Amino acid sequence: MRCCGFVLAAVGLLIAGAACGGDEESSATTDAEVTTEFHAIPADSVVVTGTATCVFSQDGTDPTGGDNNDLATCELDMSDPRVSGTETHDRIRYFEDEAGSWVWVVEEAIITNDEGTWRGTAQAVDDGTPMGEARYVGEEAYDGLVFHYYFSAPGIDVAEVHGWISSDE
Repeated sequence: MRCCGFVLAAVGLLIAGAACGGDEESSATTDAEVTTEFHAIPADSVVVTGTATCVFSQDGTDPTGGDNNDLATCELDMSDPRVSGTETHDRIRYFEDEAGSWVWVVEEAIITNDEGTWRGTAQAVDDGTPMGEARYVGEEAYDGLVFHYYFSAPGIDVAEVHGWISSDE
């Protein structure tokens, strides 16, 4: 995952910088500081990877009276069949931030396949390459499970997906 490599490199630089200057007391790095996890993956997790191939359309039925309600349908091709299937984003809201990047929130998302359903939400930012995350709760055969993923979309309609399935505790 490119993002993790960048984060780990940044942490390594911070630790190396702390060890290179100042007096001994202020430059010491403890094991507790080094092992802090940014997004801890639960111990019982199954790590999954894959792609999402998506089609977008605007239906113009924004309940707030605007026309900011896009629909997205994606086909998830994942390393674990439990999270492969059709992903539908029903309500997507877009906002432009102060820097000119687009931020969006998916208020209602569903993944379906022959065994069950996942329901969730997602959020992302697009400053040239869309990146975001989603969290789904399983139903039917997937009751008691959570699917959490991160995505990066270097192409406009295909995203790289990395995540995990864990128990809903």
